[in-house]
Parts: sequence; C-alpha cells; structure tokens
Amino acid sequence: MSQLRVLLTGPSGRIGPHLLPAFEESYDLHTFDVSPSPRPQSHVGTLQDTDSLRAAMRGIDVVMHLAATSDEAPFLEQLMPNNIEGMYKLLDAAHLEGVRRVVFVSSVQVIWDHLARTNEPIETDIQAPSSLYGVTKIFGEVLGQWYHQHRGLEFIAIRLGWFEIYERIHRDAWINNVWISPGDAVRIFQRAIETPGIGYAIVNGTSDTPKELLSLKSARELLNFEPQDSVEKIFSALLEQ
Repeated sequence: MSQLRVLLTGPSGRIGPHLLPAFEESYDLHTFDVSPSPRPQSHVGTLQDTDSLRAAMRGIDVVMHLAATSDEAPFLEQLMPNNIEGMYKLLDAAHLEGVRRVVFVSSVQVIWDHLARTNEPIETDIQAPSSLYGVTKIFGEVLGQWYHQHRGLEFIAIRLGWFEIYERIHRDAWINNVWISPGDAVRIFQRAIETPGIGYAIVNGTSDTPKELLSLKSARELLNFEPQDSVEKIFSALLEQ
C-alpha cells in the first residue's frame, strides 16, 4: 500500500517540529510554510496566497493544518488574515485540488470561559471563547462543517489542550488538567489523519490528565485514541532517575 500524501502547514511553529520525525516516517510528507526549508517537498507561501496553496496541495490526500496566528493578537492585522481569510483560502484550495480530508488544529480557547466555571468534563457541543483568537477557531470549525456539507470535504477539528513539553509541566498546576504532551499530540493527529469513515467531527485532545475537564469520549469513540502520557507517570519517572 502506498503511503498517504500529507501536507503539514506551519511545520516551523511551536508544535510542528515535534511532529516531523513521526510524520516523515509514516507518510509521504510535504510541508507549507512562510519561510524556505531545506527539507525535500517543502513549499513556501502564505495562507492568503491561493496559488501557492493549490500548488502545495496537488496530489495530496490529507492536509494537517497547524499554520495560524496561534494566540491572542491584533484582530484585523493578524488574526483576520491568517485565521479567517487564511482558513477560507486553505479549505477552498483543498476542495479545488481534490484533497480528501483536512485535519484542523482548534483550541481549548474555544471553550475557555466555560472551562473556568465547571468541574465536569466538557463535550464538543459547547462554545464559550475567552478571546478573539478562540472566536477564529470557532470560525474554522464551522467553515469546515460547511465545506463538508456543501463540498464533500472530510474535516476533523481537534480542540487541542495546553501543549507543553515534558520538562515544563508542574506537578500540582491546574493547567495540567488540559495538558497534551508532544507524544500524545502526534498520536491524536495521526489517528485523525488515518481513521477512515469520518465525514465531519470535532474532538478534544489531551493527555491522561489528573481531572478530565476536556472529555475524550468522542476522541476515543471516533478515533480510537487513548492518551499514553500523564503528569503522574512523568514525575514518577523523574523520581526514579
């Protein structure tokens, strides 16, 4: 069986470098970024450049979409061109080039205001953004639904929790309840890329947290995802060293 042809956008950002080794091993990997890369099959362009997006997507099976303004920023100057206009142009390019699926990295900020008021697991039917950045991620989820319903594009949004490397987590911090490790990020993204039979879905993505505030029910049922990393395992391993 031939490898899936996967286009990873934003490989040089905060998360992308942690994905590259596993993606290079598993897929026929192409990348799209604003800066040149020595990697083979790398494409340079912006999310506002339809021609560059379409060129990068020719022959691609799945787009793994990381590229964005990744936190709160001036709306008109940064969030609008990258997360609103850029999201539309990316999905439209995917449709025009016959891409089968887009995996979109959404954010815990989509439901942050609700998260601050509850101790119960939050499902993916809730929207309560704490920032305009969170609003742009809701836009991406809804636009993906439209492209699925009206253009037949498969679309999976992953509401990613707090992404942080192992060395920077703290044992008793509240934020650990929505933590996702680099390893579990790789695992849930690969499940979203590879799992067949999904037309449109939103799932939460975290590691094994002290309290499951972001419900992993949909991720388990739809993607067969089970996190492998936990705060307790990491600190236990450190104590053994």
